[in-house]
Amino acid sequence: MKKQLIFINLVLLTFFIGCKNKEEVAPVEEVKANTFDVIVDLQIQKDDELILFYKDPSIAYFDDKNTVYNGVKGNIEPQSLTFSVPEGVLPNDIRFDISSKKDQDPITINAITLSFEGRTFKILKGDILKYFTPNEFIKFDEATGIVTFIKNGENFDPYFLTKPAIYPEIEKVRGAQL
Repeated sequence: MKKQLIFINLVLLTFFIGCKNKEEVAPVEEVKANTFDVIVDLQIQKDDELILFYKDPSIAYFDDKNTVYNGVKGNIEPQSLTFSVPEGVLPNDIRFDISSKKDQDPITINAITLSFEGRTFKILKGDILKYFTPNEFIKFDEATGIVTFIKNGENFDPYFLTKPAIYPEIEKVRGAQL
């Protein structure tokens, strides 16, 4: 009996010493970059590359340096594309290039959401023309959110520019005091 008691004590002692020496590893939290995001909920049939141009108060014109590219796989199901402006940049204006492919099928835009530090502004398809102007390569149906493309010879650059109505909303999302 004494041998069993000594054996059990040794096993317990080994167990407690082994547990005491183990270091607890805290789970690593994923840190999300603090970025201004433009999230586009859309349906797009063919693979494409969409582009978000952005300006801040120090930039006078949209240019290739201040862009976020986002490749998308064609799918009949709705999908969300997130364009994250580089950390530390808070845009005051955006331009959204809806397609890079001349043979793209019509695209449906369900919503566009601006987001920064928990503040959001969501534009549903019926309000897109209140905040954005399509250029000459786009025909936009407000009721359905369908973008059809207008071919003009070799030229093809379909995009949406912002209207003044969106600027106060961008400022609210940025957290600026109006």
